[in-house]
Amino acid sequence: MNYSSTHKKTNIRDAFIDAIIDLSKNDDRIVVLDADVSRTTKTRKFRDSRPERFYDIGIAEQNMHAIAAGLASTGRIPFAFTFAVFSSMRAAEMVRTTICYPKLNVKVIGGYAGLSNSKDGATHQSIEDIAIMRSFPNIVIMSASDPIMAKKVAEAAYRYNGPVYIRLEYEDLPNIYQDNFDYKIGKGILVKEGKDITVISYGLALFRTLDAANQLEKEGIDVEVIDLPTVKPLDLNLILNSVKKTGALITLEDHNIIG
Repeated sequence: MNYSSTHKKTNIRDAFIDAIIDLSKNDDRIVVLDADVSRTTKTRKFRDSRPERFYDIGIAEQNMHAIAAGLASTGRIPFAFTFAVFSSMRAAEMVRTTICYPKLNVKVIGGYAGLSNSKDGATHQSIEDIAIMRSFPNIVIMSASDPIMAKKVAEAAYRYNGPVYIRLEYEDLPNIYQDNFDYKIGKGILVKEGKDITVISYGLALFRTLDAANQLEKEGIDVEVIDLPTVKPLDLNLILNSVKKTGALITLEDHNIIG
C-alpha cells in the first residue's frame, strides 16, 4: 500500500460528514441528529446545507436515539451524532432496545472514539464502546481508517438497511486507500502481505500499524497487515488464513483488546 506520513492529511470527521451531505443531495430521507456537539462532530456543515433536515436535540443522548428510532420507523434514514462514550454508555438501553431489537434503520455515529478525546479526560474517552455495541443484536459496527474509508463507510451505512454503529476517531490522517477501492460490509482488507507475523487493526491504528511494519522490515521481520473496517461481523476467513500462514497474531487498536 503506497502511502506516506508526509502526505496531505484530512480529518476523518470532515470526510465523513461531507459524504453524508453528498448522499443527502439525492435522498431527502437522510436526516441528521446531534446532541449539542455539532461544532465538534462537524454536523454544522450539514445544518448549514440542509437546515430543514437537521435536529439539535441538546445534551439528551437517550432522547436523541429514541427520536432517531421514531424517525426510522417513518421511513427516514437518521444519522445520530454524539461522542462514542455517550452513544455506547449513556444511551445504551435506547440503542439496544429501541434501535437494535426492532432492527431499525438508524446510523449511530460515535465521535471522539478511543483516546482521541484526550483533552477532556477519562470521562469523555471511549475504550469500551465496541465491546458494548457488539453485544447488541442486529447491529453492524464499522470504523474508518483513513479519509477515503470514512467516505466508503458512510456510503455503506447509507445503503445498509438496519442498525449501524460507526466509530470515528478524530485525527488528521493521510489517505491510505485509493478513491476507487471497493469496500463491502463484513470484509476485511489485506493491506500488506507478509510471512512472519499478522497485525490486525482498524481505525486510526492502521496508520500506526503500517509505520510499525515499515520499521520492522528494516529489522528483517515481514509483517502482514489487515484492516478491519467492519468490526462486526468479523471477516474470520481472512484472519484465520493469515494466521495459518504467519503463525502469530497481534491486534493494534484504540480500545480494550478484542483480539
